[in-house]
Amino acid sequence: MTTSTIELPSPLPLNPKTRVQRTRGQWKSLVDELTTSGLTKTAFCKKKGIATSCLYRWQQVFAGQSAASDFVDITEPVAAVTSPPPVADNADWQVELELGAGMVLRLRTR
Repeated sequence: MTTSTIELPSPLPLNPKTRVQRTRGQWKSLVDELTTSGLTKTAFCKKKGIATSCLYRWQQVFAGQSAASDFVDITEPVAAVTSPPPVADNADWQVELELGAGMVLRLRTR
């Protein structure tokens, strides 16, 4: 009786793709290059060998930066409290937090 051997394909690819780690500056260059390339996002990603999901994410990151730079703080400083509010003698405070400028936050459970 003769036995034969059957070779099964390897479950792992022979040439796995290596993950490329790019810096923030490199992603910024890629996003800028996309805008001047005239290519669609899909075509650009295929040409550069990057995932479209990564490109979309970094576009959002850089779009958020420009929106964040437009932020204007319109809050006014809190006026100092001249005297703290009266405290009941029988109050059992669980948390007392001094916020500064004479303000105190007191929390208790009933």
